[in-house]
Amino acid sequence: MSRSLTLLCCLALLPVSGAFAATTAYVGATVHPVSSPAIESATILVEDGKIVAVGTEVEIPADAVSFDMTGVHLYPGFVHPLSVLGLTEISSVRGTRDFSEIGEVNSDIRAEVAFHADSELLPVAMSGGILTAHVAPTGGVFRGTSAAVKLEGWNWEDMTMASGVGAHVAYPRLRARTGGFNPPTEEEVKERKEKALEALNETLDDTKAYATAMAAALEGKAPKPEYDAKLAALVPVLDGRMPLFLYADELSQIESALDWAKEREISNLVLVTGPDAAYLGERLAADGVRVLLNGVLARPDRDWEPYDAAYTAAKRLHEAGVEFCIGDGGDGFDAAHVRNLPFHAAMAAAHGLPHDVALRSVTLSAAELLGIGDRVGSLEPGKDATFIATNGDPLEIKTQILGAWIEGEKIDFSLDRQKRLHEKYDNRPRPDGDQPAVEGLREQGKG
Repeated sequence: MSRSLTLLCCLALLPVSGAFAATTAYVGATVHPVSSPAIESATILVEDGKIVAVGTEVEIPADAVSFDMTGVHLYPGFVHPLSVLGLTEISSVRGTRDFSEIGEVNSDIRAEVAFHADSELLPVAMSGGILTAHVAPTGGVFRGTSAAVKLEGWNWEDMTMASGVGAHVAYPRLRARTGGFNPPTEEEVKERKEKALEALNETLDDTKAYATAMAAALEGKAPKPEYDAKLAALVPVLDGRMPLFLYADELSQIESALDWAKEREISNLVLVTGPDAAYLGERLAADGVRVLLNGVLARPDRDWEPYDAAYTAAKRLHEAGVEFCIGDGGDGFDAAHVRNLPFHAAMAAAHGLPHDVALRSVTLSAAELLGIGDRVGSLEPGKDATFIATNGDPLEIKTQILGAWIEGEKIDFSLDRQKRLHEKYDNRPRPDGDQPAVEGLREQGKG
């Protein structure tokens, strides 16, 4: 039996759903902390869902349960930096899509309260190593606030790690799209831009006035204004306590968005963007703008661009000194494909981004950008025991995710409907009498 199948059998025998001692030791693995170099033949000691020690000389308590992880690689779980995971189920069924609201100003929308804890898409993501996600609403100019969630739990309250991660704003497009069905004209785009900018500026002006009135009321200098949920949700953006996730893709749109944010004195800014951001690397680095590069696996938009314009964007941002993380380019209909996140980072690594930076871009860098870097994204004492076991580099498509743990609890991969279907049809009756691969794996595992 191959080494990979042996590891898979052994890991399958580990208990799930908290059916283990409060203190657990995972011994003999190659541990990849991300925040520091890999450690060979190392031990991770977990107590009450937290990592208490990592290294080659970890003292294991007498009452701890130990598991031999020789030959296994342990990495922090991937952190998806932007998704509608849990907010949608079947893209063609409107009743299962709860990520967008009508109207232009929806700043009071909270993504976490709509999060579906029993979504069939969560096990699919977890089996691909995605254990933490940043879920955000879409639609309108002011889209609402987002939340960071772990992908295992009883309900949205249990799974929410951080609410109010950021306010999300779509900057108006400056140019008409070409191609497609009935594309808008330049005049229509201009009209929409002016309308959106008007909504942007009026809403922020109203928010500033609202914050001033509330402060005066607290000091007893003026009567308290009527509560306005839409404005109250944006007050933390104006004073820098909450990041503003500003969406802009095309080069001129990005430049205009950055100019607008500077004019509005937005101090805590995250640019949600595409490969064009790499053309503005020096400006982004100088202004301290953090970037969520939303997608690497993309074709160039212009005839004169090289084929790898999107593939090398992360490398160019890194070389410019920009703080960034990598997303998968999902636009509201790709929740089923969030498992492909590591392969976006892998493509960036294949085109010049240092491998350690690529791995960090979908783990610790993403966690830090979301404000949860003290809990997930790396394997360090004091952090959540949220990690994956693999038989190799998780950025390689041939690598198997052998197991996953969230806050110390092993995830049951049989919850993944796709895996159940694979197993079912792999065990179908066969006229040639050959033994199904999964059944053969089980038989070998029994030995």
